[in-house]
Amino acid sequence: MAYSAYLITDESRIMLLNHFPPRFTEVIAHHITFRFPDSAPPPAVEEALVVGHRFDTERGIECLVVELDGESARPNGGTFHITFSLDRDRGAKPVHSNTILKSGWERLKTSISIKVEPKLVSTS
Repeated sequence: MAYSAYLITDESRIMLLNHFPPRFTEVIAHHITFRFPDSAPPPAVEEALVVGHRFDTERGIECLVVELDGESARPNGGTFHITFSLDRDRGAKPVHSNTILKSGWERLKTSISIKVEPKLVSTS
């Protein structure tokens, strides 16, 4: 099985980690899912901006909201995001970012430009 995503460049990942010290023990900060499952890479984007932040201490998960070419809504109705950090000892899984974003998120005062690469990612 595979999914389409925008991989975060190493340079952008380091910059985000410096800007947002991870709240939980396992740092992900790897990609922005476009569609799951999928059989082709996502379309190229001109601009990727981190525009929001959300964490849930009880569930042990943290994510960053992203706008791709001005849109934060994913094709499936969710929100484009980066699962940033989590605590698996609290039962957190990357997919839980989708759940916590449904109840809202905090918009950043200043958006942060990041570089991403469209890819088809295999889960096997």
